[in-house]
Amino acid sequence: MNVMIEDLIVAIDRSENGGKVIVVIGASEHVLKREVVRRASWVKHFRRIPSAEKKAYMRRFPSRFDKIRRYLSIIRIFRSIDKVNKLINALSPGLVIVDDKIFDKINYENKIRESSLKPKYMEVLCLLADNVANYFRLLRKSNRRKYLEALRSFEK
Repeated sequence: MNVMIEDLIVAIDRSENGGKVIVVIGASEHVLKREVVRRASWVKHFRRIPSAEKKAYMRRFPSRFDKIRRYLSIIRIFRSIDKVNKLINALSPGLVIVDDKIFDKINYENKIRESSLKPKYMEVLCLLADNVANYFRLLRKSNRRKYLEALRSFEK
């Protein structure tokens, strides 16, 4: 039986346009509040970035994300909801924030919709999940070899 890690908050985001990518990203609540929020002021919701700026934003994303990466407890990229559910149930986080598009497919009791009102630190975690999902979706679409290399360096 799994022991719930009450301090762990996980965000799940799906990006699907030319290939589905599902990201699971999480950190302890106190680390999110104290470290991640301070270092993630540059993070924007991918859909709200003007088209002319998206390419440059994604090009800078890996180096910016590296400054936050060490504060995150988990970063995983999937293509299957079943694998996501297995990981979430094995981790037993205190809270899971789920992309509205896949909310009903995530089998975990303590979950909320991404669209619900949340504190700033949870919003930042959701934005990071959104950015990672879009980064890997675009990378998978454009360069399969770089996608596989990036998976090895991003995941933890």
